[in-house]
Amino acid sequence: MAFVTIRKYVGSADPVVRAWATRVSSLREITPDDIHTALRQRQGNQARSVHVALRSLFQALKQERLVFGDPTRGISLAAVERLSAPLPSDQLRGLLDQADGAMARLVVALVAIHALRKTELTQLRLADLDLARGRLTVHRSVGRHIVYLDQLTHAFATAWLGERRRRWPHTSNPYLLVSQQSAVDSTPSPVTVPVIDHCFWPLGVSPSQLRQDRILDEARHSADPVRLMRVFGLSDTTAMKYLYTAHPERQSMPTR
Repeated sequence: MAFVTIRKYVGSADPVVRAWATRVSSLREITPDDIHTALRQRQGNQARSVHVALRSLFQALKQERLVFGDPTRGISLAAVERLSAPLPSDQLRGLLDQADGAMARLVVALVAIHALRKTELTQLRLADLDLARGRLTVHRSVGRHIVYLDQLTHAFATAWLGERRRRWPHTSNPYLLVSQQSAVDSTPSPVTVPVIDHCFWPLGVSPSQLRQDRILDEARHSADPVRLMRVFGLSDTTAMKYLYTAHPERQSMPTR
């Protein structure tokens, strides 16, 4: 198992195990009810990460014969995982109220809430959006990143698909976002970066500024690089840069 994966698992499981340590003397005492309680105390991506980390932990302990049973066995999470809107509602609503049209509102939400890059937005395909499961797959050079749609973004995606079908019912363009030109091109192509930029002109803020503000806001609130990596698909190096920007005092802390 890669070290970065181990570190993610440790970061997710550590708070749960520490809480258990206040009332049990061994992980052999942990029951499925304890697992259910730990998961119910969390939601969305955080619950999923804790679930995966605990399952890996107990499977390893059982393999080494350090525990007799696996309390995570048979426990699963709901298929649809949602994250609540991370920005203050008045700030987010203010930006979205200025967005011009259904596509612009979806684009702004994907940047303001999920911190997608504008180049990533142009490459999204219809097949990448799974409304039933509340997921959007973003393809990157380092692999896939799964975005779990919050309720607001899910609603905007639904509205955009409705408008897309209404305006261009016969388009064969496979991309999620289309413009008046790309929807009718004989050779299907993605929208251009200037089309994405145009969605942000009424807002007075660039996509990159909004994306960086979103990640910094998360870093200030969670102070957890593993969460930044998980929620936004960042590398460990990039996550630490955002963490140090949000919490410069962390850079002076001695390494343990």
